[in-house]
Amino acid sequence: MGADELVGALQQLEEKHRIILHLKYFEGYSAQEIGAMLDMPENTVYTHLARGRKKLKEVLTRG
Repeated sequence: MGADELVGALQQLEEKHRIILHLKYFEGYSAQEIGAMLDMPENTVYTHLARGRKKLKEVLTRG
């Protein structure tokens, strides 16, 4: 899988998942830091991460 394929798959996700995945995996922020930045509970960040990873996997296996 190339970087272009990953970026294309990320663009297909809902914004709330895409932003959190980007902050976590590309920028290196912790769930606590992301929660503070986006004014949401840390557990909500973990939920969005899990759902975002699941949807990303679905997009990548479809394509």
